[in-house]
Amino acid sequence: MIDPLAELRPHEHKLLGYIARRHGDPSRAEDILQQTLLMVIEQSHKQDILQPLAYAYRVADSLIYAQARRDRREEGLGETDYGCELPLADEVLEHKQRVAVFETALRRLSPVRREVFVRRHVDGQSRQKIAEDLDLNLETVKKHLVRAMAELAGVMDAATGDAADWKGATRER
Repeated sequence: MIDPLAELRPHEHKLLGYIARRHGDPSRAEDILQQTLLMVIEQSHKQDILQPLAYAYRVADSLIYAQARRDRREEGLGETDYGCELPLADEVLEHKQRVAVFETALRRLSPVRREVFVRRHVDGQSRQKIAEDLDLNLETVKKHLVRAMAELAGVMDAATGDAADWKGATRER
């Protein structure tokens, strides 16, 4: 019975060079060489191998081809192939929840404060126009805007916390 490892040891460097040239990635050549030697040894336990070096070259080729097939399959599954510009479902849900919290907080503002806020930040009206339309002085409009922003920001900050009770987050008006 021929010891295949003893037969292959003198040719190991030559086999490694062959694998590195065929595979194209020298960093993987050592791994493929080790797999090759292991497979030759395992097969030698099952049957006699008359030409271990020739058999090792065939095993190395098989391993190189198998690796190339795996690499091609893995390249086909890259994230860029399935990239989508749409938000993820959990992001959509989180956004809807935040909008619901904001709308509820907006409804909880005093009617005048809510009206001032909506006219300024939704309708884009000037503070002066809001003051004239609602028969308020300019400083009162500014005060309502600042307090509305503070209340809404407090509610939204509390809502982003995991255990926050946003209903109690607004200050008394």
